[in-house]
Amino acid sequence: MKTNFIEISNKVQNDTRLACMKFYEHAEAYANGIQNEHLGEKIVSQTDSLLFKFISVATNLEFLWQIHYLKKDKSELQKHTAEWQNNLSLTDLMYFENVVMQLRSFIDFAQKLSCLVLEYTKPIDGTKDFYKIIAKNESQKARQIESKFIEIMSEDSWGSSVKSIRDKITHYDIIKTKSEFKPTIQGKSYERYCQDLENDMFFFLTELQLILFEKEWISG
Repeated sequence: MKTNFIEISNKVQNDTRLACMKFYEHAEAYANGIQNEHLGEKIVSQTDSLLFKFISVATNLEFLWQIHYLKKDKSELQKHTAEWQNNLSLTDLMYFENVVMQLRSFIDFAQKLSCLVLEYTKPIDGTKDFYKIIAKNESQKARQIESKFIEIMSEDSWGSSVKSIRDKITHYDIIKTKSEFKPTIQGKSYERYCQDLENDMFFFLTELQLILFEKEWISG
């Protein structure tokens, strides 16, 4: 059984097209309604970047599911103990890390988009700087943005989990597969764990649309 990367990418594009189009069109409408053409262009451009990250997460997740299907009904005893020898689980780990890295970037991009909507156009130096910027803005929208990001980054939340894993695999260590044929994290397979993260990411996107562009998400 062979994996067709182009087919997978096309499938993800089709699966995410409606959600991305909704968010993008509301961003365009919001940008067209403000009295600052240059800022409006920045908002639309950042929205484009945010949605690219959204699709990137979905694509890497789809690859993880494809690996799961390729291994289905198979079992193989692995005799090695070193991770660099673990060729059977290398692809699992690689796409798992890709999901985490892209999802962490998605959150950063969402913070930048939020600042642009609040008419803050200067560079943001990390999450701590983001909260300082938001705190200085006295608008109701700023409080809604602040509350939402605090919620998703609070302890035991999905955003906090993404940040923790991303920091570990970037700066300290890999997630050990323990030489498992189908490795797990927190008691879940990589694909199931990342699927839950993607579900949370999508729900966050729908909430962000309402806060930033003042348009409620309508299903379908």
